[in-house]
Amino acid sequence: MTQEISRLLASGSEQIVRAWSEKVMSDRRVQSEAQLSYIQLIDHIPQIIEELKHAMATNPPEESLTEANKHGRQRWRQGYELKEVIRELILLRATLLEFLETYRGAIRQHNLDQLTHAYRRINCFMDEELYKTVEAYLEAPQHSPPVESVTV
Repeated sequence: MTQEISRLLASGSEQIVRAWSEKVMSDRRVQSEAQLSYIQLIDHIPQIIEELKHAMATNPPEESLTEANKHGRQRWRQGYELKEVIRELILLRATLLEFLETYRGAIRQHNLDQLTHAYRRINCFMDEELYKTVEAYLEAPQHSPPVESVTV
């Protein structure tokens, strides 16, 4: 089933990106997006979907989450706050799950356990994306804690 979801994600990538960008632009909790062009807004989202597609196609899933780190760093350079980047990824998860629900009929009928397992893999993937994004933010030089001098 995860192979089928991978193919579905590949065929619907543009639709997912478009639906996600509409959600971001209409979400009042993401203010910094107004300063970006459409190309800047979608940034690494197509590559993140590609990484998810690849993770769904491999068994066991491979951990190759380089795009979240790049996306997070790019957003910091664009003036985003951490909460805005997190909100973007929350909206991406919602968009992915809505897309799969809409096109679930394109997936051969499987039992509920297999579908639950596939959704769980997507959620784990998105959790790792969130973690990597926060990690990139905290490792950025402007967000590093000040070094305290020690006097002896």
